[in-house]
Amino acid sequence: MFHYKYVHKPSSSLHPLPSNIENMATQNKIQKNSLIIFLFTLVVIAQTATSQNCLTIGCPGINECCSHTGYCGTNVEHCGFWCLSGPCQLSKSSSSYRLNDGPRGKIESIVTPALFHRLMRKVGSNCTGKGFYTREAFITAVKSFEGYKGTVAKREIAAILAQFSYESGNFCYKEEVTSETYCSSSKTYPCQSGKKYYGRGLLQSIKWNEFYGEAGKYLGLPLLKDPDMVARSPEVAFKFAMWFWKTEVGPSLRLGFGATTMRINGIECGGMSWNAEAMQNRINQYLEICKWFGVNPGKDLYC
Repeated sequence: MFHYKYVHKPSSSLHPLPSNIENMATQNKIQKNSLIIFLFTLVVIAQTATSQNCLTIGCPGINECCSHTGYCGTNVEHCGFWCLSGPCQLSKSSSSYRLNDGPRGKIESIVTPALFHRLMRKVGSNCTGKGFYTREAFITAVKSFEGYKGTVAKREIAAILAQFSYESGNFCYKEEVTSETYCSSSKTYPCQSGKKYYGRGLLQSIKWNEFYGEAGKYLGLPLLKDPDMVARSPEVAFKFAMWFWKTEVGPSLRLGFGATTMRINGIECGGMSWNAEAMQNRINQYLEICKWFGVNPGKDLYC
């Protein structure tokens, strides 16, 4: 004969919950899990948003490259053949017309008062840069860098002035027209409270706190704490741009003018029709200044 053995069970087992209460508990659990997944997704989006937008706002890390798909990184898929900006791994052979070769002279004799006035003739009376960018500030800034204190290549100075002119709207603007903060998480160069790190000065594609911090360290200026200094002082504005030119653009001088455009604002490269006009405008300014200097502009004008 089979004997039942009594086993004490928790009260919840002896008195099951009504089905509607069980359903509510299940729904709450599902909602809780959904909320966790949603919050996790927001974190992922926040972490990748900058990477996906680097085609328009650049990369926050000074050592990061922007790939043609819009992602920032340091791997070959970012810095290799399809790299659009940042420290791209340039693989072309040396150009037959290096920008830092050819006729040379002292910066004062190359950029004369008459030539600088000619550069500034396009600056409108309603431009914030009207009267801000001066020849004296430019020459002082250039001569503050090693390699530019003696004689300099006319072709390179033509490239510098062309890029500076284009990036500042023909010397019209002192700072980028934007409300973006451009603050990235950086232990080395943390953002300062209330400060924004958008583009200022001559190369307004230079933005983000890491770039201001690195430039400030190199120049001995508190640019991380006071980024507006670039828009207040014409000498600092030229030094800020020359820092980027010397440290980031310099390795590309052997490859021609097009390679300097890739270093400064590579989103115009790659044959995209919507940026073809912008790249051509840069080239036209470079060709014009080369004509003023009486130098051959060289090859590889397009990036």
